[in-house]
Amino acid sequence: MGISESLEDYLKSVYQIQIEKDFARVKDVVEILGVKTSSVISALKKLSENGLVDYEKYRYIRLTQAGLMQASLLFEKHNSLKTFLEEVLYIESRKAGELAHGLEHHLNQELLTKMEAVTRFFAEDPELLKKLQTYVDDYEKESQVTLDRQESGKVYRVEAVRGDPELKRRLLSMGVLPGTEIFLEAIAPLGDPIEIKVRGYRLSLRKKEARAVVVESI
Repeated sequence: MGISESLEDYLKSVYQIQIEKDFARVKDVVEILGVKTSSVISALKKLSENGLVDYEKYRYIRLTQAGLMQASLLFEKHNSLKTFLEEVLYIESRKAGELAHGLEHHLNQELLTKMEAVTRFFAEDPELLKKLQTYVDDYEKESQVTLDRQESGKVYRVEAVRGDPELKRRLLSMGVLPGTEIFLEAIAPLGDPIEIKVRGYRLSLRKKEARAVVVESI
């Protein structure tokens, strides 16, 4: 039987404590998760009803065989995702752990298996991994200077136009050419559309279009 994301967190906490101490106590779970005692007791009762923990009030808590199996699978999923984020996308360890915690509840086995395969693939070819990381670095730097991220009321020079061929062709036909100066007149409250002035003409760009224009502040 499936359990909620919240109960999965409680189950993992008990598992983590049990590995270290052979058993868990309510106060141990309270300390790890930073929640109220009443919340822990309520969660343990639900886990017990699902046959995942042996729990009685004022007694030690231990995972059942089913609980051990489910908790170990949850940890395996978390660690695989964290490894992918760290080693392939080289996200800092603490942040990778936080992201993994948020994503693991929504990751199905098919996607997890493919991510593990990608991690292994790059582990076997460090040079290719280095190329990927360089590409990601360059892409991140470019994304920080795209038109959709700039302030209104300023003038920018177009450095490059990227994106799929159809999008590039549309922007170039509108006069958004490398070397051209653009005045960013206004940005809608939700960032879409973006009003610009280029070569004496006023244009309205969708956010996707503005994201394809790499600019330099003048």
